[in-house]
Amino acid sequence: MLINTNFLRVSLKTELLQYLVCPTCKGQISINIHKKIKNEIINGTINCKNCKNTFPITEGIPRFVIDKSKDFIKTEDAFSAKWRIHHKNHQAKDWIEFQKKWFLDRFGWKSISHFNDFLKDKQYILEAGTGVGNTAKMLSVNSTSQVFAIDASQSIDFAYKKYGKTKNLHFLQADLRELPFKTNFFNYILSDQVLHHTKNTFTSFKYLTKFLAKNGYVSIYVYNKKAPIREYADDHIRKTTVNMSVKDCTEFSKDMALLGKSLSKLNKKITIPNDIPILGIKAGTYDIQRFIYWHFLKCFWDPSDNLERSVGVNFDWYSPKYAYRHTPAEVKKCYKESKLKITHFKEIESGISVTGKK
Repeated sequence: MLINTNFLRVSLKTELLQYLVCPTCKGQISINIHKKIKNEIINGTINCKNCKNTFPITEGIPRFVIDKSKDFIKTEDAFSAKWRIHHKNHQAKDWIEFQKKWFLDRFGWKSISHFNDFLKDKQYILEAGTGVGNTAKMLSVNSTSQVFAIDASQSIDFAYKKYGKTKNLHFLQADLRELPFKTNFFNYILSDQVLHHTKNTFTSFKYLTKFLAKNGYVSIYVYNKKAPIREYADDHIRKTTVNMSVKDCTEFSKDMALLGKSLSKLNKKITIPNDIPILGIKAGTYDIQRFIYWHFLKCFWDPSDNLERSVGVNFDWYSPKYAYRHTPAEVKKCYKESKLKITHFKEIESGISVTGKK
């Protein structure tokens, strides 16, 4: 059996091999190389010495996903379909810049340099749910750190194609609920807009924290509960859309995007003079589209007038099997139960961003 631990994008440099284990039994692994280009394994297998599980390496990516349950496959198929159709839009420069600014604001970083200072002493970093890799690239700013970016969907292939040449950035196809790492490893874990798409948001979170080193930090963003009529509409519509074909759900998501566009182009505002607590509406002046969006119906429209991107965002909501929403109290309780001290907490209409320290 040939073992080679000195290669680039599969994250198995000699000093890192000790941290990569079988995701099922946490046993030691060995590697068979089938195809190699310079210091990169393109195709091969990862073998568990203990339980004898075998995991393929294809197209330069080790693939550790084992869950074959119907609901898990349905969720990951939804995201795989989304990224196959929309990956270019979500890797476009304007969207990356928008997402970067939104990330910094949500997690309380005054600037990108402020965030980079935070990362300076974070030797091992995990992004649990990387999508097309934009944030993973941002996390790899320090050449002395090693960044592991995982995703269970086929988005990992698009992330790898875009950012795979970054020497300290390693892409793996893996389930954040069955990680191929030893526990107490990572100095920083980020799971942004992902955990609410797992079978159980908080059991998934608690599992992730097992991999956090002492004094390590973990940041998450989960969906916030919306106004009651919006919640009702979401549940009612999703009962149908999660069972649609990709084609049909994409068409429905397009209809929602065009509805959002029509409302946005009205360019009108509405003033609510008093709070209406039973509807979850606060007094204030709202843009019509955003008022309907937050209180009654998800019909996202990208302000830059990008139809494909708007369809992708709506599809991201209507297609996945799981899309849980949570209250701030629920999130705070979960951090407390996980014995994490909250260092940053921000609630906005769409979601809740939290960072905590172990």
